[in-house]
Formats: sequence, structure tokens, C-alpha cells
Amino acid sequence: MCSFSQQQLIQYFMIGFQMSFGMMFAINYSLAMASTALAVLLGCSVEDPKLGQEMLPILFVPQILFAGFFVVPDLIPTWLRWARYLCTLTYSVRVAVVEEFENCNPGKPEANDACNELIETVDANPDETWWNWLILVFLFIGFRFLALYVLRKKAI
Repeated sequence: MCSFSQQQLIQYFMIGFQMSFGMMFAINYSLAMASTALAVLLGCSVEDPKLGQEMLPILFVPQILFAGFFVVPDLIPTWLRWARYLCTLTYSVRVAVVEEFENCNPGKPEANDACNELIETVDANPDETWWNWLILVFLFIGFRFLALYVLRKKAI
């Protein structure tokens, strides 16, 4: 069985990313850490482990919808758009899209237009990449502390 870093190495060379391997690894690792923090919060909130396992799709399927990669954020109803700011995948996708497509193809203007359109579609701003990293870290810390709070409340 391959470790996380081995899987990332295989994935990097098979796909042929433009971003550096270190950046891809950092994006995937931070996404994994923040997502597991959310799963730990769910696990701490329920009594039965089977119930927690059955509720995992409730956490992760909306992330796919709200991240902006498969569904354009403008197509999400306005009363529901706030939920994408709680999804860790949103910020990871923004960082990955900027890193991969910011300097798309200097020789072909039509390729640059397509890359810029993709960056705009996911609401990624190259100047705000560091904010996305910071939010990923805060989501990780926040979900872990919420899980600790829930466990402390249950212990009393």
C-alpha cells in the first residue's frame, strides 16, 4: 500500500502538473488535514461510530458542490452561497487553480483567456492566495477546537 507522499508523487508525474510538486503536496496535505478536522468534529458530535460514518456524505458531498469547480458559484442560490465559506475544498481548489493556471501558456492568448476564465469561475484571485492558505489553517484549528469543546461538553 502506498503512503500519502508516494501517491502524490505518482499523481504528480502522471497528470503532468505545471505547479511544483511541493506546492501540490502542500495543497493536498492541508486539504486532508482540514477535512479530517471536520470529520473529527462530526465523530465527536455523535454517540454511535456507525452513525458518524453514515453521516460523512453529509459533510463531503456539499463540499464538492460548493467548491466552485463542478458547479459555478453564481448558479448556487444566493441564500445558500454562505455555505461554501465553511468548505475546506473551496479554498484548496482556489489555491490549486491559481497555482496551476495563473501562467497558463504565454505563447497562446486563447489559452490564457480560457485559464483566466477558469480562475474567475471558481472565484480565485491570485492576489488573495495567501488568504486562502490562512483560512485553511484556521478552519483546521477551528474544527479541532470545536471537536474538543464538544467532547468536553459530553464529558460533563
